[in-house]
Order: sequence, then C-alpha cells, then structure tokens
Amino acid sequence: MKRTALRNATFVTFLVALVGLPAFAQTVTSIPPGKDFWVTPNNGQTDFTFPSGDVESLCSLPPSATWNHKVLLRGVPVPGSDYDTRVARLNTATFNSSLVATTPIQVELLSLASAASLSTPCGTLDWTVGLAGPQATTMMTLRRTSATGGLFSADIAVSVEFRAIKSGVYLGSLFYNIVLPDPQTGTPWSIGPTGLFRAGMTPANDCVDVLREKLLTYSPDSSHFYFISNMIAQGKCRYQA
Repeated sequence: MKRTALRNATFVTFLVALVGLPAFAQTVTSIPPGKDFWVTPNNGQTDFTFPSGDVESLCSLPPSATWNHKVLLRGVPVPGSDYDTRVARLNTATFNSSLVATTPIQVELLSLASAASLSTPCGTLDWTVGLAGPQATTMMTLRRTSATGGLFSADIAVSVEFRAIKSGVYLGSLFYNIVLPDPQTGTPWSIGPTGLFRAGMTPANDCVDVLREKLLTYSPDSSHFYFISNMIAQGKCRYQA
C-alpha cells in the first residue's frame, strides 16, 4: 500500500556559491540577481533522521525503535553539470549607508539520493529527495566589511519529498517542510578579481564550509554539509574547515 505522511522538520544546511557579476573596479555598491549553485559531497556528513513512525507508515506498521531512523544522503548532479542544488537571489541587493543589503532568495532545485540502501521495518529502501510544490522565499542579508567583501546570513525554507524505493519499485513518499537556519556568525562573501560574487569565500581566497544543525525542537543529529561548487576542486581557493 502506498501512503504519504506530512510533517514539519528541519534538517540541513546550504552553502551558496558561484555567481557571475560584472567586474567591479572599486567598492561594490550592489549585487544583481543571480543563481547560486551548490554541491553535496558523498562524504557521510549529510544525513537526515526520520521522525518516529513516518517510514513505518509507508507499510502500515506501528512506530519501531529497532532502527536508528537515519539515512545518509549524497548529491545527484543535474545532467551536464556538477551541482545538485540551485538557489536564486531574486532582486538586486543594494548596500545602504550602514553597508547592509538584502534580497529575497528561493530554492529552485534540489536533487539528492541515499548514499546507501537503508534497512527499515518496511524492508531495505533507497531514497531520492527533491522539491515538492511551490517553494517559500526568505531573506538574504549581506553586510559589507571591506571594499569587496563581508558576511552574509540567509535562513532558507524549503518543501521536500522523500521518495522510498523498494527493490526498484516506488513504495511511497514522505513530505517535510524544512527550515535551514543560518549560522549565527554569518558566512563570508567577496568579489573576486574578475567581479565574481563568491559566497563562502573571503577576499583572501579562503573557502569556508557552512554546517547548519537542526533546530532544537527536532533531533539534533541531522545535518547537511555543502561545499562550494567547483572552487575547491579547481584549486581556486584555499580550503578552511
């Protein structure tokens, strides 16, 4: 029997990266709309813990404590690309006299899958994860602390579908409303020598990871770990944990 379950949950983290901008010859005054592309590595650091009873509901079983409810996830790149997640900055972000700029953002694409099959009371399952329905918009705030860089913060809201596959056959779906809180310290951004907006990179070309933990109202062991798309792999920045 195919069933669906709907719950609120928070589970992961996003890191924004790689947006092309016109070259800036001097202090940046605004950042135009653009697309930010993210990559989810298959490194065991991206996981989600299902609320008790959700998976069991797909096969009409009661909640069970005989398994840990956790699935490891990996990114599934969009065909012809290296990224699995895309976020849009919807408006021009213009810095005011306090050196602060804002723009609404919205997740446009998400493509994840289980890193390995998961043993559950419903049997051995594989999972795919994608967006479900219209996506909410949230606000990205950028603070300029130098001529070409600063810190940004951006809480993200996203609605997703976990699709369960058993022996190659679709079993059912679980739907979650995700809240992705930004680290309180903010995340570095900078403008590169060619005018490239680099979220997660300092003006000194250091790359910084961002890890967002679940809110305290949910199990704290689910996290989603994002690297800057292409930049580290191509040696274009120095990696910093």
